Amino acid sequence: MLVAEVLADYLVRHDVAAFGVVGNGNIHMVSAMVATGGRYTAVRHEAGAVAAADAYYRASGTVAVATTTYGPGFSNTLTPLTEAHAARVPLVYVTADIPTTGPRPIDINQRGVLDALGIHYITLTLDNVADIMPEAFSWARRHSAPVVVMVAHDLCDRVVPDPALPNGAVTDAGSAENKALVGAVSTPAANSQLTTAAASHLGQLAAQLRHAHRPLFVIGRGAVESGTQHGILHLADTLGALVCTTAWATNCVETEWSLGIAGGFAHRGRLELFRAADLVVVCGASLNKLQSRGGHLFGADATLVRIDSAPSPGGFIQPDQEIQADLAEAIPILLRELGTQGEQPHSASSAETPCPADATLMTETPSDSATTWRDTIGKLPECESEELDPGCFAEVDSTDGRLDPRFVLRRLAELLPQQRSIVTDGGHFLGWVPKYLTGPDQHGLVLVGSAIMTIGLGLPSAVGVAAARPERFTALITGDGGCLMAAADVESFLRAEPSESHAGRGVIILNDAAYGAEVHQYSPKGLHVEPMLLDEVQFAQLGAPFGVEGITITAPEQLAEGGELAQFLARKFDEEPNPRFVVDVHISRGPVADFLKEL
Repeated sequence: MLVAEVLADYLVRHDVAAFGVVGNGNIHMVSAMVATGGRYTAVRHEAGAVAAADAYYRASGTVAVATTTYGPGFSNTLTPLTEAHAARVPLVYVTADIPTTGPRPIDINQRGVLDALGIHYITLTLDNVADIMPEAFSWARRHSAPVVVMVAHDLCDRVVPDPALPNGAVTDAGSAENKALVGAVSTPAANSQLTTAAASHLGQLAAQLRHAHRPLFVIGRGAVESGTQHGILHLADTLGALVCTTAWATNCVETEWSLGIAGGFAHRGRLELFRAADLVVVCGASLNKLQSRGGHLFGADATLVRIDSAPSPGGFIQPDQEIQADLAEAIPILLRELGTQGEQPHSASSAETPCPADATLMTETPSDSATTWRDTIGKLPECESEELDPGCFAEVDSTDGRLDPRFVLRRLAELLPQQRSIVTDGGHFLGWVPKYLTGPDQHGLVLVGSAIMTIGLGLPSAVGVAAARPERFTALITGDGGCLMAAADVESFLRAEPSESHAGRGVIILNDAAYGAEVHQYSPKGLHVEPMLLDEVQFAQLGAPFGVEGITITAPEQLAEGGELAQFLARKFDEEPNPRFVVDVHISRGPVADFLKEL
């Protein structure tokens, strides 16, 4: 077997999804993979290969592979690699490297670049061919980070004397354990890694929770990946606490006591409750800029405790206490501590600690028997109102006559198939998507690019999500600037893959004819607006070269029940076995997203 064939054999045997662009540095591996029935999806730009592998993990919890050639193929991947690194997304990127004979004019110092970015890499040799892929997957999963497998160009087609892989090689890719990210909380294993200090801190936290007046649990990605989100909700139910989630963990629990998504995506009607919490327990989240609303989400007097297996990356809110522990061990301990204590949670209506929030957050006449924050509130306030956010229910913005993006997204939530995956690019419009348009489950909303605030990764991210969840309709929500940047992968997303289901795919462009974020941040400061504006592109024709029909939406009546868009979608799903379409929605630049105001 050749080196490339050994690598391909591993990927095929473990049913790994791979995304790539071929070149002479990786064509041998990709050819061998496809020839033996491997799961390979071609994209048209190298950045798209990494973005698709990243999104595949976010949508499924299963580690995927990206592959490109060396040199310019490698350098094109640096933005999505940096995004995956910042977002702590595990993936394996296989690329060629400088030949063993030395660099050529086309080569760059790829190892130096990766060192500068802080991204881990493993170099293939003839001695580690059999072990390098298991090692790469294990490292990526263990560290929750991308890892690069570097293969010297002249080794790709070298014969391996003894290519036999070790029996029972351990891998995270494609395994049942890797896919089972949700479920009941399990008790800690006998070989617990919980430190004495962490166990002590958990005991202290249990005492804090028993005495808290207004406890709030933030359920993050770490809770979803450890399968502890339902245990956290049980804790909240026991204490009468409120809960919220990060964008990654959207819809991971069902409860009437959820404040929704934390941070810049929070509804204004819930902000006072966020700020009223006196004890905030952050479970598997980083408290980054978006999650913390620029550092202003919680009240100044709130005590913040963060539980995570990884140390805090440092953010806009520093926890008062950090408990470094696996949530799969920590949550059962808290449940046991609180379940065996006779002391009841402290009354949230206690006179000595008045709630700092608005009076509307309390019932008018709190019952004397109220013992929890939930009892005191009675029910959560409305998410939004004209009083809190003037114009939030407008259909058309008065400043330019274009559609209000909030109205558009509310209507899309009703008109698009309910069994869906929502993928977003970066951009100003992103501030409204998680509020109004999500999928029905915890993997149904994927935001690639937000960790480093980049745009242009949406289309290839949608490729990865569609591959991860082929049974669900995949909708990409993108801005006009991001769509133009990622245009190389329009075909990658809109083409029909022969092996996929018939759920369909759609590209929806929220088109404000501008780089909206820059307009709102810098035009008010006196900077010239012209470089921030885009031509009015007719995106409805975007899919025409690939036989994909589009529609332009400019008026509210087109989005009505039974309106032009509803009829268009009904026809597509009735007449086409695997519907593909493009929707160009002309939105206003008038409204400003809350998350942008917090930057």
